[in-house]
Amino acid sequence: MKRKISILAIVMCLIFIVSCTEQPVKGTASSIFEMGNVKNIKITSNSCNVKEGVSNNSKTIDTLNKNEVCDVAGTIEDWYAVKLPTNEVGFVPTNQCTPIVPGKDTDTKPETKPDMMTPDSNVPDNMTDLTPGTTPQTTPGYTPGTTPGTAPGATPGVTPGIDDTTPDTTDRDTYTANSDSLTGQEQEMLNLINEARAQNNVPALKLDMELTNVARIKSQDMIDNNYFSHNSPTYGSPFDMMRDFGIEYVKAGENIAGNRSVQNAHDSLMNSPGHRKNILDPEFTHIGIGIKEGSQYGNIFTQMFISKPQ
Repeated sequence: MKRKISILAIVMCLIFIVSCTEQPVKGTASSIFEMGNVKNIKITSNSCNVKEGVSNNSKTIDTLNKNEVCDVAGTIEDWYAVKLPTNEVGFVPTNQCTPIVPGKDTDTKPETKPDMMTPDSNVPDNMTDLTPGTTPQTTPGYTPGTTPGTAPGATPGVTPGIDDTTPDTTDRDTYTANSDSLTGQEQEMLNLINEARAQNNVPALKLDMELTNVARIKSQDMIDNNYFSHNSPTYGSPFDMMRDFGIEYVKAGENIAGNRSVQNAHDSLMNSPGHRKNILDPEFTHIGIGIKEGSQYGNIFTQMFISKPQ
């Protein structure tokens, strides 16, 4: 009898020790990308015959010169349907042109938009790591609708008694939904990304502040609505979100991560094939970075990449 009691006591003691031992929270990350609809093309060959149909044997109805820009009506196999100045629609082969996003660069202060602020939403999602093409699964021990470490009634990502509009002394500049400059953490991450691209002989990414503000909203949305996923209960997919905020692109991608430091988040992303591919993709030309403090991971990082050739 005494032996049974002693064994039971040992088991109970072990359970108590395990339950009281703080388990380290590891970071997590996920990546995704898609090709956008081509709206404009620029001719890359010295001259390009516009055909009446999708065949080299079709009648030529016009000839376009190198660097001419056309509106695209659609895509059929290896041909773009283009609108001509005469309002006719003809076809040009895709190997004689390249998709572009015409217009000025957006590395300037964005226009203030009333809907750029994150709307209130109580729709939770599951905190999980997401592999592209898979459905998020519930993480054991995580209760949807709650933020780990947040006291009842407290606002996620905000420390009670501290005004979050006042910059701290660690150069982690605060920001509103719209801003014309990066925070210290965001600039650090941009530097790390472009250093990695330089080491791999890939051109540096240009900063797009409009895209950065969208990335910030996405990070805050993940904190406010207690989820970790590319698909937002508020905005839908990152590509839906970009389009809704007026971001134009030929190709777009998103990396999201949860981690306590910029360097650790960057290292984690670079050690993952999917995330590394987005970071080093030579087709991407611009980036937006949004970092928000909160969640069980310490910080939520959103990197939005777009291809915007001109």
